[in-house]
Order: sequence, then structure tokens, then C-alpha cells
Amino acid sequence: MPPGFSQSLRQSQRQEMLLLPRMLQAVEVLQLPAVELTGYLLEAFEENEALALDEEGWTDPVARRGTRDDSERHDEWLRNQPDRAASLGEVVEEQLGMMEVEPDLLPWVRLVVSSLDENGYLSVPDETLLALAADRGVEGDAGMLGRAIAIVQRMEPRGIGGRNAIEALLLQLDPKDPDYALLCRLLEDFLEEIARNKLPAVAKAIGVDLDQLNGLLERLRELELRPAAGLVGEAPPAIHPDVVVEEAEDGFVVKVDQSGLPPLRVDPDVRALSRNRALGKDVRRHLRGRIDQARWVLQAVAQRGETLQRVATAVFGHQRAFLERGPGHLLPLRMNQLAEWLDLHTSTVSRAVAGKYAQTPWGIFPLRWFFQGSAGSVRDAAREDVRDLVREVVDAEDPRRPLSDDEIVAALKERGCKLARRTVAKYRGELGIPSSYRRRRYGESG
Repeated sequence: MPPGFSQSLRQSQRQEMLLLPRMLQAVEVLQLPAVELTGYLLEAFEENEALALDEEGWTDPVARRGTRDDSERHDEWLRNQPDRAASLGEVVEEQLGMMEVEPDLLPWVRLVVSSLDENGYLSVPDETLLALAADRGVEGDAGMLGRAIAIVQRMEPRGIGGRNAIEALLLQLDPKDPDYALLCRLLEDFLEEIARNKLPAVAKAIGVDLDQLNGLLERLRELELRPAAGLVGEAPPAIHPDVVVEEAEDGFVVKVDQSGLPPLRVDPDVRALSRNRALGKDVRRHLRGRIDQARWVLQAVAQRGETLQRVATAVFGHQRAFLERGPGHLLPLRMNQLAEWLDLHTSTVSRAVAGKYAQTPWGIFPLRWFFQGSAGSVRDAAREDVRDLVREVVDAEDPRRPLSDDEIVAALKERGCKLARRTVAKYRGELGIPSSYRRRRYGESG
């Protein structure tokens, strides 16, 4: 071993250990979109006394959401979102106005509605509801509660007020339906067998053939497992484009927008204290450590901006046709291809575009959307395209003899796409496609 080699190795390892936290921090900051990065920086400010926030002239984007100054870019995203659904309470109040409900029962009905969970289930025990009524000064007894529950269970959306998922489904059935008894039996007694695809045994138990059973199951699939789910409306997520592309006289200008980020800096007072010899060594050492951490945060943010700028400039330099003529003129682009152009690792490009949006003359798009597979080459297709191909193969199978994962692999190979069996199984799971055993459809000739 050469002289000094061991010492040099130890110094190198020590330097790598010191750099590791900074590298991990840079990676973490790079992959954060603007809104999440704001939260990250505010948390860092609260935890590190060496960071100072220039609050004058800056407002937290989350706090100012909806104001005129911050709404223009978000408006375009909002226009593409469905209207918020009415709340369950609003739906019930509207129905109560058209029903003849005894005045004494109204407080009980409202109590029941307020106790429904986000799915519309009434999972709260009667004892708890009665105690809650007493606390609220609602007069009555268990009989009043039962009548109120019955009223709620007759309201729309059908199924609300059920004690659990099964009761919610049962409430959606029509007692006048000729198949009502059979549908109830399937829900109450045979869900486990249906889940395990033991359809021939179920058909025999309820006295129908397989075609009739499949028809009954199709009707059950039309029921809403979570009857109130559609009424729990949420506001569309805040979209703050990290990249803005604007048309200029000589082309297009691509810039990273960091205007919404909290303006942090190293606190000069803390820096001065770290040099004050009147303080003990331990205190000065602690403050120097906090200052180093503050600088790492600021450097990570600066590095994120530089990397995102390089990546976005390259993306839209390649996608000039899109900027000039619209989404129908997107060119093939792969991340490893762009990474090679910029002398970056593919994972760096992936993190740089993850969760980020770009505002363009044609609207706001996820930055990842601009990476498309090469035309005519399945091997180079985007991951989403390969998943779609798996879906196509499964959709084309004989439902009485569904394809195994190995057979799907073979079918994909015939189309020029080579995937491992475990990859097919992974994509199948992501697409919500059950195994071949569970996909089998029984029929007269099955």
C-alpha cells in the first residue's frame, strides 16, 4: 500500500460523509414543485434560527390563494375543473324543504346527517347519537332517532344512512324489483364467494344459471359503494407553474418562476454572534452549524432553479413546433436523450420535472407531458403507452379463457414490446386488472 494511502482514503471518506447531507438536501429540493417548496422553506425557517425571512412585500401563496394578484395563472387550471359538488348537508336541506317532516323530527334528522361520515355511512352507535342529542338539547327518545334515520335512508343519494357498506348497497335496491330477494342474498351471504370468483357454486346455491347470475352481478356493480363520495367536493389543487414560456419578438423566452418562494437569507445577526468570542465555544460551534445548514438550503434552492432552467430551456427548444402550432405538434423526446444533451443523469432530469407545471401560450401542462416516446417504436414508448398496450391485450382476450401473465408477455412480444413477467404483473396491478383466475367469465359454453 503506498505511503499515506490509508490517511488519504480516510480523508476522502470523511469528505463524502460531510457532503452526503448536502447532496440529499439538493435532491429533495430539486424534486419539489413550487407550492411544496414554499412549505419546505417555511418549515426550515421556523426550525433554523440562522435563516431570516424578508416578509415585507411577500405573502405566502397558500394564504393569498384566490386573490386577484395570484389568480390569473390558476384561473386557466380552474376552468378545466368540474364544479364543486354540493355538500351532503346542502343536498339534505334542499330535500327537507320539499318533504313533510314533523317539526319535532327536524333536529333529529339534522343530527343524523351531521353524524354521517365522508362515505355517507352512519357508523356512530345509537347510544352515542342519543348522548349527542342530549348534549345539544334535542328533545326525544330512541323512537325519534329511529324515525329520523328512516327518513335519511329514504333521501338522495340513495344509500346514505346505511350502517356500513353492505347496508348502503341494500338501501339502493328497490323492494318492488322482482329480483330484490336474490340481490339481497348475494350482498348478505355470498360476497366472499363472489370475490373468489366461485360463481358456479353461488349460482347453484341461489337457484339460477350462470348467465342469470352474471346479470345480477352487473346490476350490483351499478350500485354506489360510497353513496356520499361524490358530494365531498374539494377545491382543485393550487397550480403555481414553475416554468413560464412567453412569446417574444425573436422567439420564445423560457424562465423559472420563483417569485412565490419565501425570500430567505442567512441572518446577519446570527452570523455576527457566531464570531463573538464572548460566547462560549459550544454556542459558537452550534451557531456555525446552523449557519452551514442555512447556506445548504439556500444553495439547494439556487441549484434547483439553475437545473430546472437548463432542463426547461432544452425541452422547449426541442418542442418549438408545439409552442408555435399547438399540442398536435409535439415531437418525440425521452428523458435519457435530454440528459445526454445536458450532461446530466437521467434521474436528475426526472426529479427536475416531477410535479412541475409549465405555463405556455397553449395553456398549463405538466412538464413531464413534453416527454413522449418515439413514433412507431414501442420499445421507446412512454411508460403510459406500454401500460395502455397491456390494457389493449387484456381487453382483446377471450373472457372465458383469460390470458395468464406469461401469455400477456408473449402477446406483447408479438407487438414488438419485450417486458418481463414481473413487469406485466406490476402494470396489471397499477391498472386494476385482476389475475386471470379472477377475470374468468362463466357462461353456458364456459
